[in-house]
Amino acid sequence: MTRSDYLALVDAYGGHFKISEFDIQDSIERMDTGFLQSFLAWRQWTGIPTMITSAWRRNDQRSHGKGEAIDCLLFTQWRVQQASALNHWLLATTWPFHGVGLYFDWSYKCPTTKVDIPAIGLHVDVWSGNTPSQRPLRWLRINGLYYYQSVVDGSFFCRTNRKTITFEEALKLHATTAKAV
Repeated sequence: MTRSDYLALVDAYGGHFKISEFDIQDSIERMDTGFLQSFLAWRQWTGIPTMITSAWRRNDQRSHGKGEAIDCLLFTQWRVQQASALNHWLLATTWPFHGVGLYFDWSYKCPTTKVDIPAIGLHVDVWSGNTPSQRPLRWLRINGLYYYQSVVDGSFFCRTNRKTITFEEALKLHATTAKAV
């Protein structure tokens, strides 16, 4: 596909993005076309303003390096107020993404004040991984630690600190932390 083909694809799904938003480390042409189309359809379906923070990544052997992942922020008021963590989660897990990660420890730089603002990051992908152990379906990142969701009981387990947390507990923890900032 040519660059104009990618522009036409973005335009076909509402034109919510500029091509340059996907050119973070390299060209949009590194993105898997099927995944890109699914992501654009998802954005159109949600109707929520979305800021891409990462797409294709150099030196990544997993989802971003395959062009099958995007990290983003979702806003209810563009670059001022984010959608809730629960809305992030529900919107991403309702769509047929293979992997969904919710990052409670992100921040972004406000374009007007240049201040780092706490943010909820969302990773979505369609990468299947090379082995089952490489492909956790759902995860949370809290204070730099990854908690992977159990397919048995839905709780999230951290291999590093050996602790378990439920999604509801993670939401409460985030709400408490966000109020303190």
